[in-house]
Order: sequence, then C-alpha cells, then structure tokens
Amino acid sequence: MAFPNKILERIKKGEKALGLVLNDPSEELVELAGRMGLDFVNFEGQHAALPPKMVSTLCRIADGFNITPCMRVPDGNESTLLSYLDSGIRQITVPNLLTKKQAEDLVKFTYFAPLGLRSSTGYQMVMHQDGQDRKEMFDEVNANVIIVPQVENYKTVEILEDILTVDGIDFYGGGAEDMAQSMGLPGGHADPRVEKVYDDMQKKLKAAGKFWYGDYVETVHVAGMTKDGIERMLKDHGRESEMGW
Repeated sequence: MAFPNKILERIKKGEKALGLVLNDPSEELVELAGRMGLDFVNFEGQHAALPPKMVSTLCRIADGFNITPCMRVPDGNESTLLSYLDSGIRQITVPNLLTKKQAEDLVKFTYFAPLGLRSSTGYQMVMHQDGQDRKEMFDEVNANVIIVPQVENYKTVEILEDILTVDGIDFYGGGAEDMAQSMGLPGGHADPRVEKVYDDMQKKLKAAGKFWYGDYVETVHVAGMTKDGIERMLKDHGRESEMGW
C-alpha cells in the first residue's frame, strides 16, 4: 500500500494522532500540515460543499506530503461514500447514525469483500495498486480505512447495544449540539444530561470492544484558531472584537 493510514499507525503505537480540521479547502494548509509533521487533515463536508474532484486534488497533495486525508461526508449513501473513498479519503466520519441497518450499509459500502461489497472501480484505486494483484490491494485498502459514525440522536442511544454488534466499525463519535436538540435541549450541548448520555455511551462502547474516536485523535480547527489569533491581535492594540458573541 503506497499510503498507509497514519492515524492507525499512531494508535498501534499507543499514541494520539494529531490533525488539522479544515472547514474550507486549502491546498496550502494541507501542505503546511504535512510539512509540520501532523498525521492527518480532516475536511468538513457535511456543512460545506466539497465536490469529489476538489477532494481528489486535496488527497493527492496530502499523499505527497505524507499526511492522511480524512473527511466528514454529507451522508452515508453509497454514491457519496464511493465518490470520496475513490478520491483518496481514508477516514470517513458519517453524521447522524440512526439505525443498525445504516451501520451495516456503511460497512458494505466502505469495504471490499470479504468485509463489504464496495465497488472496485475508481482511478485512485488503480493508481495505488503498485503492481499488486487485486485481492492483495483490496485487503490493504480495507486495513487502512476507518469509519466513524456519529451518534447524535437519542433514538440511536436507545438501540446502541444492537448497533454495536455490527462488525467492521471499531470507532464511534458524537455530536453534542444535535444530541441536545434531540433531547429537547436546544443549545444545551454542555447540559449535564447530555454529558451523561455520552459518558454512558462510552461505557457501552468499552463493554462491546469498541472505541470512542476522540480518545485517539486531537485536532486544531483552523477557523477557531484564526478567530483566537485575531482576538489576541485586537487585544494587543487595545481593541475588541465586533462580533458581539
């Protein structure tokens, strides 16, 4: 495999993987993250429109600078997953998991046989073959792809034990803002009741031999980092932010 998953490499060493979250695509920031030795870059595709062609270009840059490309995709539909996986994404975050069937479909659409039934076409797959036979390539691709469904609705929590029986998904994430809304607590992402839901969820993950993804990665969000930098600069010059919040 030409481009192993550096997140998995760090996890196997007992280390946290470090990465950069980009809400807006930037070739320069992907290059910078790679040059500085980060492990991954994560593109935001749920709340921002990222065409697969653009993602393919960003993945090529990431591969060139030895950094693993990741993405939160808009949904878990087969065509969506295939477009971004074929573009070179090697860690897929899928928002708002609701049912066991959806979890089973994520595995089916993401992995090649025998784990799933992912279509074997895609220019990136051919480019990464490196003289391997197809079966060997499929096995190595499977070993270097991560699925991270987000549990963001209380209805999912109520059937979580059943969902955790699905093979092929080792990591799960959350979404406190949306979870709070589903519990009738809009704006209550820090509410103790929401925190308890995720505390209990992590216990269930551990009991099932699954993992909370946030325990294994640490990220810097470019938008937040930029905002903090601007606020420091304004303060240094006796001025305040005009955002009002």
